Amino acid sequence: MPRSTLYDYVRSNWDNFQATQSKLGRKTIIPPALEEKLVECLLLTERKYFGCTRDDVRRLAFQLAVQNKIPSPFSIAKEAAGKDCFKRCMKWYSDKLSLRQPTGISTVRATGFSKEQVEIVFDLYEKELAAHDYLPSIIFNVDETGLTVVQKKQPKILALKGKRQIGALTAACRGSLITIIVCMSASGI
Repeated sequence: MPRSTLYDYVRSNWDNFQATQSKLGRKTIIPPALEEKLVECLLLTERKYFGCTRDDVRRLAFQLAVQNKIPSPFSIAKEAAGKDCFKRCMKWYSDKLSLRQPTGISTVRATGFSKEQVEIVFDLYEKELAAHDYLPSIIFNVDETGLTVVQKKQPKILALKGKRQIGALTAACRGSLITIIVCMSASGI
């Protein structure tokens, strides 16, 4: 703890309870309610496959301070908050946010694979199973994946802590694509 902070507490007329309840360190620039909205916005963009990088978060914090007319020491030339601001945000919201490496997902896959689309497929599947008495040896599960020969590394983005798979939209596929298909029947064939 800085000596000047201790000196200020000793000089003040606070009792012990007031001194223990006060917060130490720099005051936050952005009020906690706006910080919560910023975190919600970051998580929403990640769910929509447009994750925010470190620099994006710093620019958003700067824009938030400017729009709400909050006096701040942020760099006007860079139009971004400082690196310390980002580190503090990550420390305070470490239960919600983490920096993760996303997996590239094409726009077609991101828009076509939704809860509604999956429900439609399973509704059709259940109707077919009810209409016919299929044997387990003729029911197959097929999965395919594509491996690109030319892989471009995605920058780390902020994502919900504990989320297993992080995606980020990518441009149209370039280079060669190797498709791998695996299938297995319900009986183990």
